[in-house]
Amino acid sequence: TVGYPAIEITFSSDPALPGSLTLTDNGDGTATLKGSPTSDETGVYTLTLKAANGISPDATQLFALTIGQQPSITSANNTTFVAGTSGMFTINSSGYPYPAISLSGSLPSGVTFMDNADGTATLNGTPATGTGGQYALVLSAANGNPPDASQYFTLTVQETPVFTSTASADFNSGSAGTFTISTAGYPVASLSYSSVPELPASLSFLDNGNGTATISGTPTAG
Repeated sequence: TVGYPAIEITFSSDPALPGSLTLTDNGDGTATLKGSPTSDETGVYTLTLKAANGISPDATQLFALTIGQQPSITSANNTTFVAGTSGMFTINSSGYPYPAISLSGSLPSGVTFMDNADGTATLNGTPATGTGGQYALVLSAANGNPPDASQYFTLTVQETPVFTSTASADFNSGSAGTFTISTAGYPVASLSYSSVPELPASLSFLDNGNGTATISGTPTAG
């Protein structure tokens, strides 16, 4: 402040100034606002400052004190959708003001990301057929109070298995033959079989552990 004689500075606050903060008149025309606010004291406090030294009129000033908090992402770092089925996942964060949430990485077709502008964001949609797998994403939250928060996030899209190979194969007796049965889906399907009549002893069926299986061997005459 400026003025003469010595000025006394007082204040009122709406809402009340947090208990962790003090405003002290230094007796020399200045006052000091100091303290270590806690995470539950974030927000905007409107102070009415008053300076008086017996010479009218007193001086007043509306003063805005903003207590911010660094952002953090508080929700889980993974979720699972199912191809062909509608799914939704809410990403939550903390901090003041509300963090803006962004995403980097490729989403499966049919799934969208939206920042809700209230400290949350949403993954929403129906993954398209053929999008089964894991998607590595990075979430970021920023509100102007560094450092920004980031989180590695995994979106898993499960998909029911389907056969993608043809439904028949021809082997010739006396000649080695092989046929690969293939599937799509996530996680990778295990393959098994039953046979009527029984598969000839000269042929074998092998699940390859990667969503395919192989019938192979050399059929004998008869």
